[in-house]
Amino acid sequence: MLIRRGKLCSVLSVFLMLCGMGVAQKKPAPQPSSKRTAFQTGDFAAQMQELREIWVQEFNAGHADKVADFYATDAVLMRWDGSVHGKDSILAEMRRSITGGAHNYYVSSLHTERSGDIGYDTGAYNVTLRDRVIEGNYVVVVKRIAGQWKIVAHASVPNPAQR
Repeated sequence: MLIRRGKLCSVLSVFLMLCGMGVAQKKPAPQPSSKRTAFQTGDFAAQMQELREIWVQEFNAGHADKVADFYATDAVLMRWDGSVHGKDSILAEMRRSITGGAHNYYVSSLHTERSGDIGYDTGAYNVTLRDRVIEGNYVVVVKRIAGQWKIVAHASVPNPAQR
């Protein structure tokens, strides 16, 4: 079968156009961005940013129970004065911190990374207590459990007091 160059170009153009139309029709309609959260997009850095922002918002609002919901059942929270193990103990520690006057928590991430179902976020924080502001560094280790990122280890270390 002999096809002239001009006809071949026309046939290929029509074929490519039809293929393109078929692909375009198979794509699902994008959801409005206002309805999509970082947890739906699969972007780990955005997911961690959302987790940080909501954690801080809930802590500052005094919602210890909502903060504790970010932690896995067997998570560990490590602080300068010791560590607590398990979600129930972390909830009690968050309640103690909030009722003890901790407020105006602020977090600034410096590095976020993941590999598979494990990831971490590290950065700086400050929190206002009744009599002073504490500044320090933190690391949060998360694990994807049942499709959700849960904190499995959280360490915060205050900077040394200035003299």
